[in-house]
Amino acid sequence: MKKIILLIAIVLITTSCSNKEITENKTIKIMYSSYVDFKRDYGSVIEEQFSNTNIEVIEYKSTMGEGIWDAMKYVPAGDRDWDIKKYIDIIKTENPDILFFPSEAFPELQNENLLKELNVFLTEEEFTAGIDDNLLALLNEIGGGKIYAFPQSMTAQALFYNKDLFEKNGIAEPSDRMTWRELLLLAQRFSGNSDLKGLYTPYYDYADLLIEMGKADKRRWYDASRQEVHFGTDSWKGLIADVVAAYSSGGMDDNGGIPIDLFSQGKVAMILETPYFMKQIQSMNPELNWGVVTEPVGTENSDVSTTITYPIMSGISTNSQDYATSSEVWKQLNNKRTAEMRFNSSIDKFTTPIRKLKPETDQDVFYVLNPAVNILMERVSLNRELKQKTDQVMNDGIQSAIVNPDSLNAIIDKMQEELRHVLYTTEQK
Repeated sequence: MKKIILLIAIVLITTSCSNKEITENKTIKIMYSSYVDFKRDYGSVIEEQFSNTNIEVIEYKSTMGEGIWDAMKYVPAGDRDWDIKKYIDIIKTENPDILFFPSEAFPELQNENLLKELNVFLTEEEFTAGIDDNLLALLNEIGGGKIYAFPQSMTAQALFYNKDLFEKNGIAEPSDRMTWRELLLLAQRFSGNSDLKGLYTPYYDYADLLIEMGKADKRRWYDASRQEVHFGTDSWKGLIADVVAAYSSGGMDDNGGIPIDLFSQGKVAMILETPYFMKQIQSMNPELNWGVVTEPVGTENSDVSTTITYPIMSGISTNSQDYATSSEVWKQLNNKRTAEMRFNSSIDKFTTPIRKLKPETDQDVFYVLNPAVNILMERVSLNRELKQKTDQVMNDGIQSAIVNPDSLNAIIDKMQEELRHVLYTTEQK
């Protein structure tokens, strides 16, 4: 853990006649992943709005762990979960005023009474501008009736499609709230052309795609308490069959490639992508005739997205020594103007502001669906090594079924037994 002074504030000296008046500077401590990250994300805001405030950045990345993106999720890079205990120890030692943290840390921070209530800010229309009521309701629910933390941004994806390819092939365009099965069937409509694929999912391999489809329908693939794997059930067999059919038909493939190039060159009709992809299209190929609809949903949850998450949250510490100044700084870091600045300058592939910055535009597609309050079918809480092993079993099994679709049931049985063995033997170690 490191402490770094972001700005050595200049003491303002004003002269009036023969007397000099010195303005006292205040110090605010901010817990952030690293000094470099904070400078990149908020440096210009601090320099402009708080030039007479010392901002001290307390780094937590080296203590709590590094984060990486995996299948649209921000997860710990190592073999362990976020070290929330060490994060809390830093709070108790350093007494920061403002806290930024991975969202998984929120329950423990709340239980330790380390976050101040933020509802007072919700009375300010300027502060809440562009924030959907469903998000505020979610924050209230996870806070037990009050809001104690605010998301820095949210992950989001949508289905982009090439309008000209659909017209040329006489196929109806996709629509909002298609189910996963409807999307895969639509992709198979393009299977007659070896140079054109119906759907590309750049952030999902076979295992990721299968688990995401199950999550949309609230299906668990593994019961940790009973050490059971559920791929042998009719519902999971149906999902696996849908994935295998989409790939074996030629509607999808796993050859990879640069998404914007494949889409711009007409090699894929549809692609599941992020807000950054929309920026790429608009800047690199403005003449492309494209459309966008919501990501696919579950059969019984057509208004809910199970991929919307809030990787990083922030709040004001109950240990803050200067609540008034901390509130002003926190509000500035989370207001609409700062969100616009970060969005316009960001090259982050996966996140977008929690606010609608450009209503009545294509950006709206990322805000149509509601976040799921309780994700019942998250990936099992596996360490990274175990997750890689289970993913490998799934990927090998599905690849085998794509090559030998007539052996699907036998392959599923083998895959289920191998997964149970991997999970059970690891549990016993």
